[in-house]
Amino acid sequence: MTRMFDGRSSEAYNRYVEGLSNALTARDWVYDPSFALSSDAEIYSKVMRDPVAAHAIRFRKHLVAGVDWRIEPASEEPNDIAAARILEDILERMSGFTDARIRLADSIFRGSSYAFISGERQFVSVASGEMQAWWLPTALVDVDRRRFRLTARDGDLRWEFWSVLRRAWEWLEHPEWFVRSVFEDTEDSLGYGRGLLDTLHYFQASKARVFQDCLAASERFGQGFIMAGVDGIRGSDGSPTMASGRDGDSVAARWQTTLNKQRARHILVFDKRDEVSILTGSSEGWKLLSELLSYLDTTQVTAVLGSSLSTMQSMGEVGSNAKALTHENSTEALVQADRLRLGDDLSRDLIGQIWRQNQWQIQTQLGGVLPRMPRLKIGQQKKEDPEQAATIISTLLGAGIPLRSEDVYSRTGFTMPREGDAVIEGASAPPPPPAGGGFPFQATGGQLIRPEELEELRGLLTRAHNGRHVVHRNLNGGSGLAA
Repeated sequence: MTRMFDGRSSEAYNRYVEGLSNALTARDWVYDPSFALSSDAEIYSKVMRDPVAAHAIRFRKHLVAGVDWRIEPASEEPNDIAAARILEDILERMSGFTDARIRLADSIFRGSSYAFISGERQFVSVASGEMQAWWLPTALVDVDRRRFRLTARDGDLRWEFWSVLRRAWEWLEHPEWFVRSVFEDTEDSLGYGRGLLDTLHYFQASKARVFQDCLAASERFGQGFIMAGVDGIRGSDGSPTMASGRDGDSVAARWQTTLNKQRARHILVFDKRDEVSILTGSSEGWKLLSELLSYLDTTQVTAVLGSSLSTMQSMGEVGSNAKALTHENSTEALVQADRLRLGDDLSRDLIGQIWRQNQWQIQTQLGGVLPRMPRLKIGQQKKEDPEQAATIISTLLGAGIPLRSEDVYSRTGFTMPREGDAVIEGASAPPPPPAGGGFPFQATGGQLIRPEELEELRGLLTRAHNGRHVVHRNLNGGSGLAA
């Protein structure tokens, strides 16, 4: 009979709260609860040696880091827009920003990642403003997460940082100089985050064992088994004892050594009275191992990218294009969430530090007004169909909806021209001819050309033809020539 109110679940509650209290108060510092790290301190390095897992991990990190980014103003107020341009100009001067975002995306797998904000003051002009002493970030320096630990002393939780020079743990007095990204920052992760490495760890260990079996099976199934039958190994009573006093195991060992040497040289020499045969291995064992290895590879890729084409086989008769689209959309959903999270981390720490260091300069450049701090957003990277994007852009513009020029160029696959670039400008579509005839008998707007103007226009056309000039007709009543 089913128990409606089963009290056995209380054990899970008690174990959790007791374990949480012990983790936060019973030790000198709060241990990282990562199952993967507790099982193998070098597990991440081992996983990255696997080409299948490493490709999937790097692929997701590069997607999350993105190629395009922008600084979004806090509002459409002119001062907020100007502040966003200032921050964007400052951030564009920093080197290695793309690689820094890729490294910070490591938090998806490790649980957390850190970067030290390195910078200096320079007397420069930012966003076409006056020369000022701006603080400019120069690089985001990677710092391993294992140099940070959480301590609980006297009921106060604080972070410590390992000093390489002093070889000691020290209070993290200035956390504002670090960018900190945490994945799945839940209570039971104790501030360290919970990365996908805990998920990949078990399958990586299983794959290592299966791969060893595959290598051993390749030798067995590739070279086969040698079976030798030798008379007189056992005595009359069945024991492995020969008449000469030597045991049967010794004889078998000598046969094995001899056959191994001969097989290594692809030659077998034996007495024709002995029974020696070569047995080929069964393919069933190799098929089992290969299918198991393929399953482990697919499972790891699915855990990292959200899905794989191999997991789409359950979709039955659905075509390959539909399966690929489902796989792309599943991965894109994960990546978009990760980009938003990484953008929030960079806005809080990197943009926040730049803002704090340059508040006076920003306020001075904007005429004494301090606007609201902008945000960093990593742009979408999903492949666009230029023809479809052009149709959508035309529809929106026709409906009177304003669009950013940068977004229009990005969606159609073109780059925005800069000052000094050679550009090709298309001609606007000519307006429809007015009723009652076209040029030269009627000007735009329905205004008729007087007879004296028509004679003047004929003279201009004649002189232009003889002198190979171009006629510019001013529809407001004037005319002129241009070489």
